[in-house]
Amino acid sequence: MEHSSKIKLLIVGIIMNCAGTEKSFLAFANTIDYDRYDVTLLLARREGKLIDKIPPQIRVITTDERYADMFKLSGANAVGTIMHCIVRHHPLALLRMLPYVVRILAAGSKEKRSGPATELWCSMMRYMPQIDEEYDVCAAYWGDRTMFYMCDKVKAKKKIAWLHFDYGNPPRDDKLYLHYFLQCDGIVTVSERVNEALCSHLPQVADRCVEIDNINDPAAVRGMAEHGDTFTDGYTGLRVLTTARICDQKGQDMAIEALARLISDGVEMKWYFLGGGEQAEVDALMNRARELGIADRIVLLGTTDNPYTYLRDCDIFALTSRYEGKPITVEEAKMMCKPIMVTNYVSASEQLCGGEYGVIADISADGIYEGLGRLVRDEALRNSLSERLSRENFGNAEQIEKFYAMAE
Repeated sequence: MEHSSKIKLLIVGIIMNCAGTEKSFLAFANTIDYDRYDVTLLLARREGKLIDKIPPQIRVITTDERYADMFKLSGANAVGTIMHCIVRHHPLALLRMLPYVVRILAAGSKEKRSGPATELWCSMMRYMPQIDEEYDVCAAYWGDRTMFYMCDKVKAKKKIAWLHFDYGNPPRDDKLYLHYFLQCDGIVTVSERVNEALCSHLPQVADRCVEIDNINDPAAVRGMAEHGDTFTDGYTGLRVLTTARICDQKGQDMAIEALARLISDGVEMKWYFLGGGEQAEVDALMNRARELGIADRIVLLGTTDNPYTYLRDCDIFALTSRYEGKPITVEEAKMMCKPIMVTNYVSASEQLCGGEYGVIADISADGIYEGLGRLVRDEALRNSLSERLSRENFGNAEQIEKFYAMAE
């Protein structure tokens, strides 16, 4: 490409929630050379607590409002969302969606519903309008749904997909994903293990994959940790913090089972959960906590655009996920030099340097009980982990150069 004029880059997103992908995007966006790139961000809706954090150099546009909720489609809400977004505008779409609906209803579990729901989304996307403007480069930063949309609805000389998740867990439809990955000129994988997982399932796309770590800015994180809300309950025992939406993937159900056992052992601690979630998931979590007699040891903090003051003031950071790609919350805990416990998701060992930076637990309530138990019972271990992290520099702004090489 010629550098006499700026490169037109479109980034496809969804909304600006307080979540890992959005925070990763902001770090990426704050590193872009705007003398070289003319950047547009396409969102389903201009909403979310981080919307005001988007750099002013970025032009923000939105998809057609009629179809915005399609980007939030899931196995649980697929039928209602498509009836609202698609069928009421295109009645004949009802015939096209029926076979998928039958498969979704027959699937049973939420995990099994996600496959036919994804196929249904791709089928219904035909009714969504194309993006008129043409771009030099398009990056589908928010994962698979934005990749599908980019491939089918955006005109660009180069198309780059971002893969933030472990492709192999939960299982995905290889045929469907391969169809779209082969339309991408490049695929960004956010960790070595995420890269390996994709290439082992779809070796046909291995030559398109480039590992680019999520960009970290320790100075920005520590600066934000100096201002904002923090714990107000006056508690003097150990505070364990988890920053994640409340859902099955993030494993809060396993966390409270482990917490009940630690409390029974006489450990003086509270577990604070920072993040939103569907009301049914939140209610189920608290109902189980009451059954276990530990509801007073759990604090649901909701969502915030600045979690770093809580991270600064907690004693331990824990992530209890059943599966992950490379969670940015763990990187942030490392930057804040916090003792860390994570479950053994695909990139856990990579993130915690094989255990040098924290404790890696089995993905189970028993594993969390044992792993977190090591930290809560051993102050010397907590101190040594914090001291070890304090000697590292986790900044990596140079990762942007890998993107430039792909884009240009």
